[in-house]
Amino acid sequence: MSPDRLTLTRSEALRRRKEEEQKMREKLTQKRVSTPRPIAQTNPLTGSRVEQAATRVSPSVSRNRFRARYDVAVMPVRSQARAAMAARRQAPSITLPRITFGPRWFSMLLVIACLASLYFYVTDPYFLAQEAVIYGNQRVTAQDINSVLGIANQPAALLNPAQIEYNILASFPEIYGAYVQVELPAKVTITVAERQPVAAWAQDGQVVWVDAHGYAFPPRGVVDGLVTVTAAGSPPPPDTFDPAQTIGARPFLTPELSAAIATLAPQVPEGAALVYDPRYGLGWSDPRGWQAYFGKKNSDITTKLAVYQSLVEDLAARGVQPTLISVEYPNSPFYRVSQSD
Repeated sequence: MSPDRLTLTRSEALRRRKEEEQKMREKLTQKRVSTPRPIAQTNPLTGSRVEQAATRVSPSVSRNRFRARYDVAVMPVRSQARAAMAARRQAPSITLPRITFGPRWFSMLLVIACLASLYFYVTDPYFLAQEAVIYGNQRVTAQDINSVLGIANQPAALLNPAQIEYNILASFPEIYGAYVQVELPAKVTITVAERQPVAAWAQDGQVVWVDAHGYAFPPRGVVDGLVTVTAAGSPPPPDTFDPAQTIGARPFLTPELSAAIATLAPQVPEGAALVYDPRYGLGWSDPRGWQAYFGKKNSDITTKLAVYQSLVEDLAARGVQPTLISVEYPNSPFYRVSQSD
């Protein structure tokens, strides 16, 4: 076929039609522009909504059939910007807090009242203790007891009765008990119990008083009719003796030996002196020239005294002058005489 023919084949007609359709689609894509949609914004001064235009730009796409969308923010109009600037220049308003009265105010007032009361309790002279009132003392004076309490010009509300009791027992071994009572506004009452001596124990140039339970304490005051025991040696320690004891009276004699002193003291002949020997026990120096011993216990004292009296009468009837008589064991008493006899 010649090239200048007027008739087209079917394939060439289809190809040309597709090319024309493709050109038309490209032209439509380039000219297509989306219409901008108004955007609603809120005015910061008046609170009203203002619609502003926002431009949507759809870029030309030559080879992509999908459309791209862009949202661009637009500045507010000039009048609105001026109003916002004027609002910023205004002075800020001052708002005072609202005060309400509730349970917390009552709690705060109660705490303040308690603190004020506590302050007066510890500072006001009306609530400061000066001297304690002492009851039950016989040989220890109230002035001596008050000198060791440490309560002068101290708030009565802060006093510790246990500490006061400790100070008394540590300073006065002759006191074995103290009851301390503190009352407001500033009253301190103390009731003490003193040990009652049954004998004065003299040993190695020192003298201590001993009560019926065997506790020793320094002499204080005057006790009428107190018997003196002259010891040639130390007595056996009682079971309750504690070397680590720091306060109060210490146990010095066994209870049996203390009771024996109290029992024998009224039986001592006139002019005789009560003595103690570590070997033979308790007795006295008889004015007739011998030492009489009755042991270290208070058991069978009546029997021992009866045996002793019978033995003395028997020796006197035989003309024997003893130097020592021991009835510690009533069933087997013995006596000694001088070698010259």
